[in-house]
Amino acid sequence: MPRTHHPSRPLALTALAGLAIAALGLGSPAGPTDTSAAPAPDPLAAELELRYWTDVEPLLAEFCFGCHAHDKQKGGVRFDTILTIEDAMAMGDDLATARLVVAGHEMPPSGEAQPTEHQRLTIQQWLDDALDYYPTDAPIDPGWFTIHRLNRSEYRNTLRDLLGIDPTRHDLTANLPPDDTGYGFDNIAAVLSVSPLALEAYLDAAERALDLALGPSVAVSTEHRPIRGLAVTRGGRNADSGWFLFSNGSVAATPDIPATADYEIAVTAWGQRAGDELPRLAVTVDGKAVAAHFIEAERGATETHAVRVRLEKGRREIAAAFTNDFYQPDIADRNLAITAITLAGPLDEASIERPPKHSEIFHTKPSNPTRAAERDAANAVIASFAARAFRRPPTAQEITGLLALYDDARTQGDSHEQAVRLALTATLVSPAFLYRSVDNPHPDDPSHIHQLSPHELAARLSYFLWSSMPDDELLGLAESGKLHSDTVLLEQTRRMLADPKADAFIENFAGQWLLLRNLENLDIDTARFPEYTPALRESMITEATMLFADAVRSDRPITALIDSDHTYLNAPLAALYGFAELAQQTDPSTFHRVELSSDSPRGGVLTTAAVLTVTSNPTRTSPVKRGHYVLDQILGTPPPPPPPDIPRLENASEALGHAATLREQLAAHLSEPGCAACHRRMDPIGLAMENFDTIGRWRDADEIGPIDASGTLPDGRRFNGPVELKQILLAQKTLFTDNLTRKLLTYALGRGTEPFDRPTVRRITDHAAAHGDSLRSLIEGIVLSDAFRSCRAPTPRTADRTDPPTESISRSEP
Repeated sequence: MPRTHHPSRPLALTALAGLAIAALGLGSPAGPTDTSAAPAPDPLAAELELRYWTDVEPLLAEFCFGCHAHDKQKGGVRFDTILTIEDAMAMGDDLATARLVVAGHEMPPSGEAQPTEHQRLTIQQWLDDALDYYPTDAPIDPGWFTIHRLNRSEYRNTLRDLLGIDPTRHDLTANLPPDDTGYGFDNIAAVLSVSPLALEAYLDAAERALDLALGPSVAVSTEHRPIRGLAVTRGGRNADSGWFLFSNGSVAATPDIPATADYEIAVTAWGQRAGDELPRLAVTVDGKAVAAHFIEAERGATETHAVRVRLEKGRREIAAAFTNDFYQPDIADRNLAITAITLAGPLDEASIERPPKHSEIFHTKPSNPTRAAERDAANAVIASFAARAFRRPPTAQEITGLLALYDDARTQGDSHEQAVRLALTATLVSPAFLYRSVDNPHPDDPSHIHQLSPHELAARLSYFLWSSMPDDELLGLAESGKLHSDTVLLEQTRRMLADPKADAFIENFAGQWLLLRNLENLDIDTARFPEYTPALRESMITEATMLFADAVRSDRPITALIDSDHTYLNAPLAALYGFAELAQQTDPSTFHRVELSSDSPRGGVLTTAAVLTVTSNPTRTSPVKRGHYVLDQILGTPPPPPPPDIPRLENASEALGHAATLREQLAAHLSEPGCAACHRRMDPIGLAMENFDTIGRWRDADEIGPIDASGTLPDGRRFNGPVELKQILLAQKTLFTDNLTRKLLTYALGRGTEPFDRPTVRRITDHAAAHGDSLRSLIEGIVLSDAFRSCRAPTPRTADRTDPPTESISRSEP
């Protein structure tokens, strides 16, 4: 369908490009920053320092300083610089890594003197306490807020709620910039930017959005214009002055009607008389007669007949036909000549059919046809639209700028509605719409804590839980100033999680945290696994997503994500899982809650087909990827990247002289100095899930022989199979909760967590522990946190910090 003409677009593009380009510099993505200033000493700090010097430092000197002190700093890490608790805090991630490798018996390395279990526990406990330390008399550091472009999901959902556009029918983001990811999510402010070259795409999307929401931009007109493309369809021929019709001929065209409205069709004709009737003209639209006239005018004269008709938007056949042909050889022939067919309209505003959003947005009509009255109406429409689009009251300067666009468009000849539409288009490409920001009065002072305004808090909450703009209830609470109340915030959080719009949070967060989105790009070998179809893949994603949704909306314990007594299956998944009765269901789109027996290997996200498939290779399972997934996505204790030039697993078969099992192949990695430490952690976990094949189907044996799913962790804990593995993971609930909190906080804030966020994470997990350790209470703890409700200016980027990392489970394994 041809695009609607926008008369003043060059003006809009010039004016708006300047606005948006200038905005790009307002909040250039700030990367990770220095930790906050050192707090004043307090009793807890003194106690930690006393324990360090009396209990911990002697152990580090005995077991660690040989490789991590003044003379040698393996991995760039040294511990002899710790003199105070502030020194320990400044080590940040290095201290956290030290805790992991000490607890995992990975350090000191094998072959070196080892501490006793009691000594190891002494070091580990002090590291735990140091990592959790924050000054008792200092406020929580909320971190910075970086100007944040709406990502594609947020943009689609915001247009849905602002303009009523169904994103499943109209994807307005196809030509927008792609969303980069950082810290595993695509809503991270530091990686969401807009180049000036992308402004044209945003302008196109804005114009199309308004056309969909308001109907096409059309001007009322009573001026008749010739219909183009007219041609004889039967019984006639072209003539010098039009078309000459005989034998009940007709002439027709199919003009594109810009909007459903009242139009006027006019036909000019003359006739040749014969018989006892005048030539009869019929006017039809899409084959249906709308008017008929007898033509009295003869050659040398014409007469015009007009009819008002309602035409539907789109291509319509408009025809003029000669309908009473008469011919006798001895008597003159009756014929009809058409000299013109013209069309006028839409004839008036009242007749134009508009979508429901039109009257909602154009809620104020001019009180009279004067320019002044029209401008007053424009002011009211633009101001209320901007307030919703900007998620806050617009400033006087913003309204003045938008009205200036309206005035310029009227000067250039645009109608009142066309000029208002131009201002609305400007609103949709304004930085205030495309970005989320805060009005921090001290943007260069990191020591100043800015409490989010009610509207800023409403927007942060709605984009966290809905990936969209606040609704009227949330905006009303912001207007009243009640939103800052803890009670009101909790009520709104629960209301919003129960709303279908929270599906966006569930799908976006779970899809990225659990790597469900990666299934789209995973090329499973369908020759080996013909059951793996696009429909089955979508079913896999749905099952895992429904488990997460159930945990959120049913207020289930956080541990239900590790192990649950039910899952959700449709017929294709039931067939894959071996639920024969459910597999016979005829409707594959219907998912059923399926209760699981206590000894079922299923239950929890780890044993869903989606997770088991996304952690596989195209042709076989990958214990390495599955083990890495658990350590990284579930426990938040990822191993470091693998070293280069790792030997292929298949080399083990060559060395052994027979077809080696995966367990035997992985054992070869333990003999590689650069591989052993990580594989001792990953491999047992991944092997515990070997009973599940590449697409998550249970098996007792593979091509080599029976599956051995037993394993031993570095600390000596033994287990066999997924059921016992999940019990091990449930015992690590603190690690899992801490990791999930960091993931949720990252998603909620649009930035990665930093060392200074540890106290915030601790308070959130404490809140959850006091409220049943449910997933919903974890979300509520985030919403109530200072980090969610306030922010500060960023400190200068330091030279040794990196850009936001992307998450991956890729390992150097074939």
